[in-house]
Amino acid sequence: MKHRLLKFDIIHPTEYLDQKKKEWTDLDKLSLAQYRERLIKLRSNYSDFYTYHLNKYEDWTAEEFFLMDDVFMEKVEQELLGNKAKLKRLKFALKKTKRFKVTDRIWHEHLIRLYIAQFKPDVIFVRSHPLPSSFWKRFRENNLLVARLSARLPKRWHPNDWDMIYTDQPDFKTFFELHGVTTVINDQGFDKRIVDELIERPKKHDLIFVGGLGMQNFTKRTHFFNTIAKETDFTWCGYWWRHGGGDGRTLEDFPALAKTFKGSTSGLEMFQLYKDSKIVANDYVDTANGIGFNQRMFEVMGSGAFMLTREAPNFEKDFPPGIFGTYTDEKDFIQKVNYYLSQEEEREAIAKKGQEFILSNYDYSRIVAEFKQDLEREISAVKS
Repeated sequence: MKHRLLKFDIIHPTEYLDQKKKEWTDLDKLSLAQYRERLIKLRSNYSDFYTYHLNKYEDWTAEEFFLMDDVFMEKVEQELLGNKAKLKRLKFALKKTKRFKVTDRIWHEHLIRLYIAQFKPDVIFVRSHPLPSSFWKRFRENNLLVARLSARLPKRWHPNDWDMIYTDQPDFKTFFELHGVTTVINDQGFDKRIVDELIERPKKHDLIFVGGLGMQNFTKRTHFFNTIAKETDFTWCGYWWRHGGGDGRTLEDFPALAKTFKGSTSGLEMFQLYKDSKIVANDYVDTANGIGFNQRMFEVMGSGAFMLTREAPNFEKDFPPGIFGTYTDEKDFIQKVNYYLSQEEEREAIAKKGQEFILSNYDYSRIVAEFKQDLEREISAVKS
């Protein structure tokens, strides 16, 4: 029997996708399949790292569906409804609200339901969570509902709305299992294809950080990098978290960070930025509780870059020595930066060793093989 999986994800950060869409002048000419492939080739977020490797198995068919993208939803609408889309939207609005207008969110949710009905998946894998979990719960009767959660609990999300949850956070696993939900610790990873997509060229940057900052979930590392930005030749690419919470301070309240900010980046451009840098800094979100296992670690090392990351208690268990540099505080970080900038041969040897370790142990072909086994076990359990 052939299984079908539909994976829901986003391009992250959204500011990066907005910029790319401004650069693309041929969007009207692209079909849904062509536009999906263009998004995948950005290599942003989790790209097709799960679906590509799952499709290698003869008994699986997997496809990407990108949320929070109006262009993608317009392509979905055109494929499902064709030239009658506007009329059908009007009829839907009259039926749904008794008005002549319905919000984009409600319409997009309707299109997702139609697309699921057409694709007929037996597994719905929600890798990012911009929609409430109660929306997905309605598909549970005919589909195995699988979520993956790493950073923080989303709003309007409950573990009991899912059949199985993947996470790389031990605290999350404990919490979800207390709710009686099958929870699996699954690794972060790196796709070997990216190595062949990167350009080998001289280093352009001494010290960079790529990621989110802000006063919600990133408070500690925001203060940390603000100090670093004052003391080093520091470059930061990413985004400032603006989605509520925190103490209301903006990027402008941190002049050193604002001065070093170079805009958003993601995907292959981000991987190339890692490769073009002598030192890539890493720190963890507040909810990680000091555990070093975030996606950036695998992306940086997989790209062949040298990583300087905050010391964490799990390193001795999870990683061999000599594949990255570590620091304990601001003073130690600055000392390590100065040292490794002056020791090119040692720095590059560590980066090479780190890349070899990631490619040998954390390629998505291995991660998806385990993912496939988990899914098939749960599907069999449901049917029995």
